[in-house]
Amino acid sequence: MKKQTLTVLLAIGCSLSMAACGTSEERQAGASLSRADAAREELGREFSDAEPEEEVEEEPEELPEEEKKDEPEDTPEEEVKDEAEDEKESKKTTALPDNLSDDLYDFQVSIDGTVYQFPMWYSDFEALGWEYKGDNTQQLTSNQYTVAERWSKDGNEIYAQFANLSMNSVPFSESMVAGIELDKYMLKDCDWEILLPGGIQYGVSDVDDIKEAYGEPSRDYDSDLYYMMSYELDYYREVTLYVYKEEDALLQIKLENLVELEGADNSINEEVPELVEAYRAPKSLGDDFYAYTAQLEGVVYSLPCPVSVLLENGFTIDTAKSDSEVAAGGSGWVDLRYNNQTLHTMVKNYADYATIVENCFALSMKSSDNGPKFDLVFPGNIKVGDSEDTVKKAIADFNCEVDDAGGGYTYYEVSDPDGSVLNRYTMIVKDGIVSTIEVQNTEEPAY
Repeated sequence: MKKQTLTVLLAIGCSLSMAACGTSEERQAGASLSRADAAREELGREFSDAEPEEEVEEEPEELPEEEKKDEPEDTPEEEVKDEAEDEKESKKTTALPDNLSDDLYDFQVSIDGTVYQFPMWYSDFEALGWEYKGDNTQQLTSNQYTVAERWSKDGNEIYAQFANLSMNSVPFSESMVAGIELDKYMLKDCDWEILLPGGIQYGVSDVDDIKEAYGEPSRDYDSDLYYMMSYELDYYREVTLYVYKEEDALLQIKLENLVELEGADNSINEEVPELVEAYRAPKSLGDDFYAYTAQLEGVVYSLPCPVSVLLENGFTIDTAKSDSEVAAGGSGWVDLRYNNQTLHTMVKNYADYATIVENCFALSMKSSDNGPKFDLVFPGNIKVGDSEDTVKKAIADFNCEVDDAGGGYTYYEVSDPDGSVLNRYTMIVKDGIVSTIEVQNTEEPAY
């Protein structure tokens, strides 16, 4: 049994260490278990599934009558319960920190006498004696977060969550610590007193205590190993508590509060990114559907193409319907006008700083019988009004999916088999004639 236990514990360690960036999400009660939680579930099963060795009961020897009189009586069950309650009561804290809130949704926790308020800046968290166990020069783009970043203090380890909700990219060392996870496996030999608002205490409080303090949870999950209760204020703003059944005590806390802190860098840099300056228009349209070229109003482009290049070729921005600036690594929308037609396209900022929409890349172009009616031409000289046979001939040597949608409509979608299926040419044929053509490519240019 000892070998089995060690194997499971090692599995838990590996599962925790592999936690990485992700997004959220998908937060259904039964599906919210992390890989670490699954490993902990397995630990519980390892013990519960093990078959005990069969024991042979021996008949007790009959004691003489005089010795029976001296034999102690069984302790009543009520007394055993009272002793357990007394022991639990003795572990409870005698006083709460003055600066610890009574509201769970203030996202506070007191650890060894220090009250932590999440989110907090990386530098403030570090100043409390914590050492980050990873590479803090790694970058977080705008609205990006991580999970399970390992920290240590006084020989104990916890996991924390980094987040960047500013407009600009920042290294881990300048990000927010937006959440924390404390559990009995990481804090096995820890003697810290850990308190939540309302006096809920790690290692002491049970399900009834928690519900009395906070009410019924937003969602819960009952497993063989623990009972999980999640209290949710909003998306990515929740406190999740695990009461382990063997100990009948709160022995895991997950706290997450992804809101922007005052002082985040939301400055806008209008400097033209190097990638925009490096753009060069193709010399010709060609026949290669994997090159993502298109000819729009007589000019050949390679997609994605800078918005500024479209502006140089006669397009104008409808400012009332367009984003004026886009966060680092982020996306936005722009309406580009030309000859009374509007090109509505998503744009991408590939720079590591927030910038104006002119410095972003347009990702798509479209022309249709139903509008917008642009002079748009695809490789192989495909355009609106061509025959279906012309399309078939042009795409014969390329990866193409054909969908007969009924009602006389057929969709031809050409994409590079080595790339994303989201990046593609689409040609819609109605009754044998091309009625709509659209091209999209989101891949960052490599000039």
